[in-house]
Amino acid sequence: MTPDCRNDCKEPLLFPKRPNNRPGLSHIDYRIGTYSDFREAILRNLNKDPVLFPWTHRGPDDPGIALLEGASILGDILTFYQELYANEAYVRTARWRESIADLVRLLGYRLSPGLGGSATFIFEVSGDKPVIIPKGFPMKAQLEGLEQPSEFEIIKEFIAVPALSKFYLYRPFYYPDITTGTAKFSVETSVLSKAGIKLNKKDRLMLVVSPVNPQTVRQTVVVGDIQERFERTEITVEGGWQGGLAGDEITAYKLGSSFRYFGYNAPLTVTVVQNGIAVQNNVSFSAQVGGLRLYAKAGAYDPLPNLTSFPLDSEVKDISAGSTILISLQLSADPSGTGPTYFFERKITKVTSASVTRGALTGGTTVVELDNEIVLTPLTPSFLYTDIRTVEFHEIVGEKFTLKATRTPVEPADGSSLYYYGDSDSYQKLDGRSVQFVQNNQMEQVLVNSKSASVSLDNQITLRPLTLNPRLQLFTAGDFPLSNPRVTVYGNLGVATQGKTEKETVLGNGDSRQPFQTFKLPKSPLTYLNSAGETPPEAPELQVYVNDRLWKRVPSFFGREPKEEIYIVREDADGNSWVQFGDGSTGMRLPSGMNNVKAVYRTGTGAYGALKEETTVQAGDKLNRLDKIQLPGVVSGGSGPETGNNAREAAPGKVQSLGRLVSLRDFESETLAISGVSKVSAAWQLVDNIPAVVLTVLMETGRDKEKDEVERIVNNYNTCRGPQRFPVKVDHGKLHYVYVGVVFGLHPAFREELVKKAIKEALGVNGGEDTSIDNPKGLFGIHQRRFGQNEYATRIAGTVQNVEGVVWAKVLVFGSLGEADDPSELDLPSESKQFNPVVSCDNLHVLSLYTGHLQLSVAAAESMKEC
Repeated sequence: MTPDCRNDCKEPLLFPKRPNNRPGLSHIDYRIGTYSDFREAILRNLNKDPVLFPWTHRGPDDPGIALLEGASILGDILTFYQELYANEAYVRTARWRESIADLVRLLGYRLSPGLGGSATFIFEVSGDKPVIIPKGFPMKAQLEGLEQPSEFEIIKEFIAVPALSKFYLYRPFYYPDITTGTAKFSVETSVLSKAGIKLNKKDRLMLVVSPVNPQTVRQTVVVGDIQERFERTEITVEGGWQGGLAGDEITAYKLGSSFRYFGYNAPLTVTVVQNGIAVQNNVSFSAQVGGLRLYAKAGAYDPLPNLTSFPLDSEVKDISAGSTILISLQLSADPSGTGPTYFFERKITKVTSASVTRGALTGGTTVVELDNEIVLTPLTPSFLYTDIRTVEFHEIVGEKFTLKATRTPVEPADGSSLYYYGDSDSYQKLDGRSVQFVQNNQMEQVLVNSKSASVSLDNQITLRPLTLNPRLQLFTAGDFPLSNPRVTVYGNLGVATQGKTEKETVLGNGDSRQPFQTFKLPKSPLTYLNSAGETPPEAPELQVYVNDRLWKRVPSFFGREPKEEIYIVREDADGNSWVQFGDGSTGMRLPSGMNNVKAVYRTGTGAYGALKEETTVQAGDKLNRLDKIQLPGVVSGGSGPETGNNAREAAPGKVQSLGRLVSLRDFESETLAISGVSKVSAAWQLVDNIPAVVLTVLMETGRDKEKDEVERIVNNYNTCRGPQRFPVKVDHGKLHYVYVGVVFGLHPAFREELVKKAIKEALGVNGGEDTSIDNPKGLFGIHQRRFGQNEYATRIAGTVQNVEGVVWAKVLVFGSLGEADDPSELDLPSESKQFNPVVSCDNLHVLSLYTGHLQLSVAAAESMKEC
């Protein structure tokens, strides 16, 4: 009822409607009416016509009424498209990417094309010689989520070394001192081989602290176990060393046969006849072994050629001159020979046989002559005696060798040092090379440097130190034990970018009469790669030759000289690439010629993600001794063309900045225009007590590893177009997931599945199998939210309530789940009825609702309460 129609009269029809839209709307109303409005207006005018007033039938079976209704339908269709076109005429309200691209192009903003991905591939080669991996070597990989295999090419030639295809690194170590209780020793295996020694269990070793010291500490031990580890043989002895601190090394001898001095076991007395009477005389066990020779000494062997000759307790057939023998005996200046025990190492110079007598004992013996007398330093007495019962001889097998304790792990001070086991040639090739560490799903790539001082000229295989730059972040020294290594290291890494190099293509004929001559590339999409020095920060993989001369690509013809051999590249709405040349004023015109404009380019974009399970990387060309190509990491950097929603948000800010970085908003706009960035927030913060602009960046799904590339691009912007008076740091923003349970009343006239889909669209859920429900403008949509923004249960209820077909709504469950790379792996809390009126997050997170965390329940349409 209106002032002009207060009772039973019809209200005047507002037709045609006049559009009345307030500023800031995401959709404008431009229709003058719908079908019902057109029909009502026509019929009212029909009633006002005096001639047609008697025409009272209004059913569609009347041809005249049918004609009028047809006109109403036509009006409805025309106004529908008028409103659609009107919305496409404004950046804020446009929905088609083509419309947004055309509109922002008027402001100088170009939507980013699709980008090619990049990845690090592992090459495993065989043989004993390096293999050259050429630049442009092609590969194919089937990635998760992509229907077609992606093609890649190596961007730089490198040399693959067979020894570095797959190897292990080991934690730092040291050799502890040998002390009481040490039972494990080690020696270089090559030293044992050179010494002619082969050790077995139950072999005897004599361990000597200092062989040149006659009174050195020594001990005979029995070998309990032998194990080869790296280039050293580890020896475990029974009982362990009991001689106290011996330092970091100890001398070892492998013992063969052991002997005693002849007569050591003779009876203490001997019966002799003196003057016809049997007399018991004591047997002397003293023997002179040094000093002045006394030939008349009672009980001495006669003849002994010199004091370096010693009779053994038996005849020995397998001892020969040149052998080493160890002597242990007591020495004294007193003829009794009883005194401290001494140790000597001597060479046998002569071996003879003799028959000798000691007391009542007579027998054959082997006499060994040594290379030196028994001498005590610094002063040897005039006469040096020993008790032959204390003398022991040990035959030595091979040569003596030096033992150390076994390697003991040590925790590095900064975690930047590991050891490589291999020859010096492959060790030198590691210097300055990037290697990749892989264990299960953990991967990390660092640069390694070798030390020239650790390189031996004999190409010996041993452990040598490496310096990691930077230090490992995902692994610790404990992941690199000296036995049973767990982390695999790959040293033949090749960086490849997406794109297939097409054959050289003739674009057409140059015509000097035509300005701005333009050619279309035959195949699409043209590969673009990130380039920090470009604006926008991407460059096409394209070379254009005119008369076999390479011309230069530039971003724009603006301000260019007439004689510059330049061209620009632009993309159309269908993804085709066009090459355009100058007009003779801004850039040179093409010279006339037949088929003189040629192009070499690459095609393919949008690759990112991990290698699909149960698939392998396929080489696109034959390469001798190439065994396998692996992709343990992910392909990053690839993306489709920039979406209209992103351009709508980024373009106004870039236009307002006029290409300069002044305000925080300028930094946000420039960063948002970088491919792969979904959301960004800039703020002033103190970083290490230095004021800096900190950009919190939320990357698209699967592109988190590109944060460093974004930081490099933004810092380049700051250098070229910014004040360059402060550092710019990029923080990694993440999604913070929530769970929601809603019960709502369904209007009986609406279908339940369609209303639920509309609710999901209004809430802006993400990640469902039906990706059509993703709505960046929904309540939890990425473009609707800010970093650190809270959410309230009442707003959720209000959003659901506004969906057509919902009579009433109530939030029963609302809470936080935290962050996760894969939200489907987050478990809902056991207390399913938990309700929080508000859920908050910090400034590094954006609240998000995964479709699996939304529970929608339908109730009867009646209100839950009376009022």
